[in-house]
Amino acid sequence: MASSNPSYLIIGAGVFGVSTAYHLIQKYPNASVTLVDRDAYDAESRVAASWDWNKVVRADYDDMVYCRLALEAQDIFKSDPLWQPHFHQTGVYWVCRSDYAQNVITHHKDLGRNEDIIALPVAEARRLYGGIFDNADYTGVKEVLINRASGWAAAGDALRAVTKRCLELGVEYVTADVSTLVFDGRGSCIGLKTRSGDVLSATHVVVAAGAFTPTLLEWSAATSGNPGLRAEERILAAGITTGMAQLNEQQYKKFKDMPVGFQGYTPQEGKISE
Repeated sequence: MASSNPSYLIIGAGVFGVSTAYHLIQKYPNASVTLVDRDAYDAESRVAASWDWNKVVRADYDDMVYCRLALEAQDIFKSDPLWQPHFHQTGVYWVCRSDYAQNVITHHKDLGRNEDIIALPVAEARRLYGGIFDNADYTGVKEVLINRASGWAAAGDALRAVTKRCLELGVEYVTADVSTLVFDGRGSCIGLKTRSGDVLSATHVVVAAGAFTPTLLEWSAATSGNPGLRAEERILAAGITTGMAQLNEQQYKKFKDMPVGFQGYTPQEGKISE
């Protein structure tokens, strides 16, 4: 007799996939929840964008929806024993060339938040934190947003910890390369096929594959005969360049407690002259 409990296949074990699995298994403890990823969750290095040295954990958004969601996430990082060890509340130092700072502060006030968030004139802001931002580019800057409630998290450590907790709660983790989605005769997605030929099925399939998503949809469109699956212009994969510097002991002492710094350039500042 078939089980009436729902089953979930989640493709991609980055932050979105793992977070989805974590919440599903807590809400539906009798459900079958399976994460599928090309890398083991405890591998030394992974392809996932979530697997990084650190990620900024902040609620300094001038979009109200993002601001509200980010505040909820930030609260969890500060209070939940699972996430708390990986969060570093260093604050952020945001160089603003627009009304960004005022919009952020307004959102926080409208949401009833009273964090230590202020906007300072450049002359006053550049003296903070021992003057480490004194030589930053302040061309065209209106003010500097200081939010001491924000900070950063050790991303890889946090992702590994939450994945481990998912496994303890009953989530299955499958290490495999996904080749295509699998559909039934009515066009409903019922599972996936791996490159080794294995087929995994579930009542619900969640694609949280990040930059791999357009490729997966393209392959699935080709094998299923459904061209509507193609991402085309609907999904665009992007990347961020990361640089690192080796610090000596003296430099480490100077920078170890610094806030996360942002240069808020407007589209006009980023425009390339012809």
